[in-house]
This record gives sequence, C-alpha cells and structure tokens, in this order.
Amino acid sequence: MFSLVLLALLTTPPASPVPPVPPATPASPTADPDRFGLRPLPGNAPAAWRREGFTKYTEVLAPNGKPIRIIAQPGVRDIAVARARNLLQFFLTDVPGSRYGTDKSAIANAMADNRAMLMMPEGAHEEGEEPHLHAQPLYEEECPVDGSRWYLESDWEHRDAGFEEIFHLVHDAGIGTFMPGAAPEYQTELKREAIAAIQDGRWAIPIDPGVREWIRELAEEDSLAQEYIASVIDTYYGLWTTFEERPGGMWGLYIAKTRTELEEKDPRGKELIEAFLPRMMHGYEALIDPGFAGEFTLEYDPSRPWTAKSRWYVQVRLTGANPVALTGNDADNILTGNRGDNVIDGGQGFDTVVFRGPRTDYVLKQVGAVRMLRDLVPDRDGTDTLRNIECIRFADATVTSAEPIATDAIPDQGDESSAAGD
Repeated sequence: MFSLVLLALLTTPPASPVPPVPPATPASPTADPDRFGLRPLPGNAPAAWRREGFTKYTEVLAPNGKPIRIIAQPGVRDIAVARARNLLQFFLTDVPGSRYGTDKSAIANAMADNRAMLMMPEGAHEEGEEPHLHAQPLYEEECPVDGSRWYLESDWEHRDAGFEEIFHLVHDAGIGTFMPGAAPEYQTELKREAIAAIQDGRWAIPIDPGVREWIRELAEEDSLAQEYIASVIDTYYGLWTTFEERPGGMWGLYIAKTRTELEEKDPRGKELIEAFLPRMMHGYEALIDPGFAGEFTLEYDPSRPWTAKSRWYVQVRLTGANPVALTGNDADNILTGNRGDNVIDGGQGFDTVVFRGPRTDYVLKQVGAVRMLRDLVPDRDGTDTLRNIECIRFADATVTSAEPIATDAIPDQGDESSAAGD
C-alpha cells in the first residue's frame, strides 16, 4: 500500500493560478435540502473545466472579495465537496494570540490573488490520468465524510487526505512557496524544521526503498516544508491514531501517531502547528453523513476509535433525516440537527443548538432540565430533545438558559398548519 501512496505523493501536481471567473448563481434551496451550498459551474467558466468533466462549484470568499474556488466532477458527493470547503475555511480562520494565525486575511487574500483552486476528480489518483488543470487535486477516494463508513472504520484504502491536500493549497498560494505569499517568515521556519526533522529522524523515516528518492525529488522542487507540516497536521488532529501497521503517523513516515506522542517526540512540530492553527477545530463545521445512525459524539471514547478525530470538533451539523443522537464535548459547541428527530446533548461548556426557522415555527415543552422542540414545518428540523444546552438559536431570535421561556402545548398533527401560522 505504501508504495502506491508514495507514488501518488510524487506525482500529484501542485496548485497553480487559474483564470478569473465571476461568481456563480447560488443553488435553489429546494434542490439543496441539506444546505451544502454547491452550484453549477459558472456559465463563463473556462472551457477546460468542462472538458475535464467538472460540473460542481463552491468557493470561499477572501476578505478582498475574490473567491478561492473548488470544482468537482459529478460523481463526487456534494457533502464531500462541502466538507472540503469547510476544511479550507477552517485553515483560514483566525487564531487569536498565535504567532502567524492571529489575522489570516492577508493569507486568504494572497490565495485569491494567486487564483488558487482545489479540484476534486472522481475515483482515485492514477499516474498520467490527472485532469490537465492548474489546481490542487483532492480525489473522491481520499476524502471520507465525517460519520461515513470510511471515517468510522478508518479505512486506510480511503485514508483522509483532505487535511493534507487542502493545506498544501493554503501553504503554496497563501503562506507562499513557489507563489508569492503573505507569511514568508512562517515558511522559512517550516522549511528549516523539515530539514532538521529529516536529519534527526523525526520525519521521512525510510520505511520503504522509495522514500529516499521521494525526499530528493521534494528537495529539488522545494516541497519539503509542505510535506513535513502536512504530516504534523494529520497527527495533531487525530487522523493516524488508529493506524497499526507501523509506529508513527503518515504510513510510518512520521515519528508521532497521536497528539501526546507529538508533544513527546516532535515538540517543535507541535509548536509550529500551534503558531497557525487552533487546538480545537474552531471554524470547521463537521457535516455528518446522511447515512449515519446511532450516536455521533465529540467526547473521546477508546471503544469508538473514530472519536480520536471527532474529539477536536467544535461545530457539528447532522444531515439527512435519520434519527441521530449528537453529543458535545467540553468546548462551547454549536450543534445542529437534521430533518429527523434528534437527541442533542451539549455536555460541558456553553453549548448552542441551531434551528433553521423563526421561533414561531416551533412548539416547546420543558420537563425539568430537558427541552423538547417540535418544528411545525414538515421535513425541516423534526422534533428534538435537548439536554445540557445553554442557548437555542432560531432564525430570528436567540434564547439562553438564563432566560425564562414560555412553553407551548405540543399540538396534534391536525393542528400543525394553524399553529404554524399564528
């Protein structure tokens, strides 16, 4: 397996500028019930995008008003494209008090000015079959959705490359490598540490005969910093905790598998991560696969190994219509249910639950510390049971646990239409 992955790393083309394209028309809400926010390609998009089979579009707007674009082929799930956008947004979210991440507006602006773009082709990477576009690739087979089978089982045939590839885009076009960026001092530190990590055996561990040649090629193309810090990021956010084939993370190329090991074995790498990124994943909204059933929790539970990843989440939104239990952690969570009936427990912290409609569209019943909210609009928010929730956010109002709130009698099904119109 490793040799195939190494080959993909060696041959994946870097991000490069793309022609300017005006923003696309937003998708109709009725065609996007889970609010993934994708659109068709703009009508005047470069012909090459369509020629290479791309049909889907989304973006992150930089502070300068210019877009950082994401395009995808039709077979890539909408939720996977939305997840990629949310990861990009996470990497560009300010981290107050950090050395290089306190204000990332210049980095986002540099990405937009450099016309940075992520492309998401169908299937897996095949040497020589890459789309001929100037964009950072992230393939369908390497972007598991939160709560999907690939995610829950840590399916290494579909290992999560989203953090790595999307940060490559931020690194190259925003921080600045072969494109002019906004954080040259950070890049200098990253490159220096990558070289030191090779020399002292923290990274580029020669587990395969191809590693040394790969490192030579990275050095020639000046990509050591990008690959080193991507390995650290993956470990920092729990992606390799369940990997058992070798010690360490990133297939065994990197010395640390968990955040605890990172602190012990590569404290300098941890320091460089925390100079730019947050401890908890503030700015990332995890979109839970619509097929997920059971409890999705943000509390670490060794019996559910996937929680080594979800433990760092702060904001989560269920999708689809399955009845799901959603449990927060000790952060100040922002939790959103789906179209089904959910049980939402914020746990510790000051936790907020979000509902899509105005307050008058819901009836509320409170029994002790438990609140039940029923949406009178069909196929939107369902009936949710809330525990340990300090704040309820409606489309037009916010109610906190410190405020007395009137409770409503939950009407019979036949009364819903009249109640909704009151």
